[in-house]
Amino acid sequence: MKKRNLIAFGATAILLAACIPSVNPFYTDDDLVADPHLVGEWQEKGNTNDPDVWKFEPLTNKVYQFTVTEKGKTGSFSARLFKLKHEQFLDLTPNDCNYASNQSELVAFSMFPGHLLMRVGQIEPELKFAGCDYEWLQKFLKKNPKALAHHIESDRIVLTADTRDLQKFVLKHLGTNELFPHYGEMTRRGK
Repeated sequence: MKKRNLIAFGATAILLAACIPSVNPFYTDDDLVADPHLVGEWQEKGNTNDPDVWKFEPLTNKVYQFTVTEKGKTGSFSARLFKLKHEQFLDLTPNDCNYASNQSELVAFSMFPGHLLMRVGQIEPELKFAGCDYEWLQKFLKKNPKALAHHIESDRIVLTADTRDLQKFVLKHLGTNELFPHYGEMTRRGK
């Protein structure tokens, strides 16, 4: 029952939980990997009515076009699959940061395509992924403000650490009830 509730939590909710932007990427070029099994369309496991759909298309050997469709809305990202030790992750950067058509251009210009991080538990036969736990990170950084370089703007965390420090922090906090507490699951579309 508990597992089913976590799955029902939804792909979008987990993706939104991953919304802790970083000024710097979570990967170096040497960390990037390609996996042809990631390519294709995925949908929320167990949701047949109006599932979130994720589509991965290869752009280059190690960069994917990642399109998210949720409740009739679509967003586009550049996605990079990478490995740190034996763990896989996705670094996502939005392709378009113009959030509202009726906002002033000055607001649109102030938005930056920050790097978002997701942990990839497996790709086949189902895509298992986990977003960052914003609340855990917020509490951790409040108690340990020097553990990772960051800036707080309007109660939102923006990570400013360099790539190597980001990687060390991520690898140090992979345990239960830390940075990635829950996995979501997606199945290949049409299966």
